[in-house]
Amino acid sequence: MPLFGPFCCGRVPRQCRGRRKAWCVRLPGCEYPSIAGAMLTHKIVSAISDAIYHRRLPPGTKLNERDIAELFDVSRTVVRQALIRLSQDRLVVVSPKRSSTVACPTFDDAYQLYQMLLVMESGVIDQLTRSISEKDLETLRAHTLKERVAFETHDHDLGDQLGRQFHSLLISFMQNDILNQIHTQLRRQEALINALYRSGFDYCQLRDEHSRLVDCLERKDGESAKALLASHYNLVIKGYKFNTAIPPEIDLKAALGL
Repeated sequence: MPLFGPFCCGRVPRQCRGRRKAWCVRLPGCEYPSIAGAMLTHKIVSAISDAIYHRRLPPGTKLNERDIAELFDVSRTVVRQALIRLSQDRLVVVSPKRSSTVACPTFDDAYQLYQMLLVMESGVIDQLTRSISEKDLETLRAHTLKERVAFETHDHDLGDQLGRQFHSLLISFMQNDILNQIHTQLRRQEALINALYRSGFDYCQLRDEHSRLVDCLERKDGESAKALLASHYNLVIKGYKFNTAIPPEIDLKAALGL
């Protein structure tokens, strides 16, 4: 195992700066420096994404690398790696000359996203109406029951999570890894838009539509299922209120739960 490479703590010791090689400063209990560096990056990614999804970091909020580095006691390089990873999920917009910012999805972004989801899932429905098994139908029925219980107990966060998982279940029945990866990426973007722009809305209607969609699959009625899916996504997007106001000043330390 090489002794040179990424630093566990994300900082280069002062006496080693400017040298091509430097001894690794290991964290307690850390055997491999690259693993520790990845853990630090993951910690920052998790903290920022959690703050975005829970609306503690509104759209357009500036994310200064120096400030984040000081809060986590790491180098700016580690922070930059975390921001790049967040940008790959379209949670953050990275700028090489200015502070990175929390992404600001627009109505057009949301419309195009749901259009893509509709096209993808409609194709899956065409396949499932011909091939879905009784076991898969039972899985969907059990899932919609969990949705009903979540909403009846007013656990709306769980209900929303189960609602998104319903669509992922449909995709998983195709047993296509590439399709699953693309759908997962789209669902992450959808979760961001939902977290940032969802307004007061009765999502119980969506739960009922899931049950009706399962009925269509059981009857092998693909056209009705696809029409219901289109209505479903139209209902979702109407529940968003897009806010273009300048974000307020944010206490970054508090927002990140530090």
